[in-house]
Amino acid sequence: MTNTRSPIRIGMVAWGALPCIVEQTRTKGKHTFGKTFGGMETAMWTLARGLAKQKHNHVTCFVAASQSRNGNAPWPHQVSDVHLQVCVDRFRAIRHDVGDSIDVRQRRLKRFSPNLLWQIPLLGLTRPFRSRDPGDCQPDPNLAGQSMDAWITFGINGASSRVVATARATGTPSFVCIRSNSGVEDRLASAEEYHNECGESATSRRFALLESDHVVVQSQWQLDRLRDVFHRDGYLARNPIDRFHWRPPIDPPSPESVSEPFDILWIGRFDDFHKRPRLMLEIAKTLPHRTIKMIANPFDAELEADLRRNAPTNVEWIDRVPFAQMPATFQRAKVFVSTGNPEHEGFPNVLLQAAASHTPIVSISDHDQFLARSGAGISCNESIDAMPHAIEKLLGRAGEAATQIDWPRVDAYLDEHHQTERVAADLSRWIHASIQAADRKPPEAPSHPC
Repeated sequence: MTNTRSPIRIGMVAWGALPCIVEQTRTKGKHTFGKTFGGMETAMWTLARGLAKQKHNHVTCFVAASQSRNGNAPWPHQVSDVHLQVCVDRFRAIRHDVGDSIDVRQRRLKRFSPNLLWQIPLLGLTRPFRSRDPGDCQPDPNLAGQSMDAWITFGINGASSRVVATARATGTPSFVCIRSNSGVEDRLASAEEYHNECGESATSRRFALLESDHVVVQSQWQLDRLRDVFHRDGYLARNPIDRFHWRPPIDPPSPESVSEPFDILWIGRFDDFHKRPRLMLEIAKTLPHRTIKMIANPFDAELEADLRRNAPTNVEWIDRVPFAQMPATFQRAKVFVSTGNPEHEGFPNVLLQAAASHTPIVSISDHDQFLARSGAGISCNESIDAMPHAIEKLLGRAGEAATQIDWPRVDAYLDEHHQTERVAADLSRWIHASIQAADRKPPEAPSHPC
């Protein structure tokens, strides 16, 4: 049993989180892999900082990079009391680019890029000298030799299955954090084999969910599903946020693309099942007098080309905003709009960021009843047709005053349910208690092997 008087060594694995931890030096070329981030990464980093500030925790974040240095500088070994382990794979960006163009599993060309003419031969020539990708449900060699008292991983996916297997092989407790409602979808409770929209196999996702020692959820809905469908208990830790970071006393740095106030902000990625930017474009067509900025991470290249080609003139696409400039981005916006699909969202971190920035929210869904409880905006109850009216209500029609938000009420709700220090302290106590309760039994054979 671990002596809790000594620091608990917590390993947190979120390979894509480096861009929201360290501002990345711009490089030539159009590689975006490893330079963008989403809600999962920002939530992980906020939680990591919060846990590191708690007494008796030694937190290490495991992240990935496609270059050994950040421009001319080395990657830092520690940021905000959190230790960093950066795994470098120089071919990750190229492999990701090729994966964007070729569907290997279905053996089809999704789109042609001239870069394929040199990328494919390069990958073929270097293959004998490159380490193989770790197999799902197997210990991750990138984590080999790391002595931890607890492993925390994010998302029900193949990467998490490898973290869980790593923990199992060393008799270390594993904690998997559900980041999407699809992580507790009905099909995972069956023996069906399938791949989701991100190419993750059901077998690896099932392993991550069912073989982890402990499960952390974001919402009451996820906790109820976990108990009712998968017969597992879990710990509810709502997404944390440092509220004052989003309304600093001085003007934060802002990207040139949002140097002036504008009407509507949308944040997501180019997909048609989760963030659904096409719905935002439909809304934009009904509001031609409103200025709209859409920050979209790459995902589906064909969809991206189509949406860019057919976007109305009042929409401006923004490819990337550094994490340090996101507070200014929210503060320049008059309204934030969410079109996230509740079947795939968990709890969108952007809702917390908008609320903390005092930017009113219009959402197609009320995730975890956040808007009803906090009063931070309007839910349209799954009606896309209701969204333009709700947006105009918050912005104010000609001759009409905008609907006012009770921001002190919103701030109080964030402090009670989402304050980083409180969320991290409660989770830290639970992690310590879970480790104390573990007898460190010899590794057992998994009940849901790959």
